[in-house]
Amino acid sequence: MKDQVQEAIKKIEENNWVEVLQRCKSIKEKHDKLMELLPETWLWSPIPARQLVFYLHQKHGLDFGVCPFYEMEEDRQYCTAMGERTECLCAIPEAYCVFRDKDGKPKYPEFLFVRAPESLE
Repeated sequence: MKDQVQEAIKKIEENNWVEVLQRCKSIKEKHDKLMELLPETWLWSPIPARQLVFYLHQKHGLDFGVCPFYEMEEDRQYCTAMGERTECLCAIPEAYCVFRDKDGKPKYPEFLFVRAPESLE
């Protein structure tokens, strides 16, 4: 795990921010609160940011929308949906997954990428 992730975890645990995050009512609110508490994470590359929320999910049971098929080891992430451990590029939370969301409905529609109006492009 990267030093920046370990430092962030230490900061979260020492300041009792786990309790603050537990009080958040939604996954979006939890992600927003984490960004408020640790604004430096806005500048992180995706893997360390995912390492942080994956750790908080596993160690503290905080629901950040980690897919049940998602696994992470070091700097690699995997999908286990097909019964195998396949390297993937999924985000946390992954708004829509063809394996997990077989009903065609996104599990986290609030995290779907919203395209900017054409007038802004």
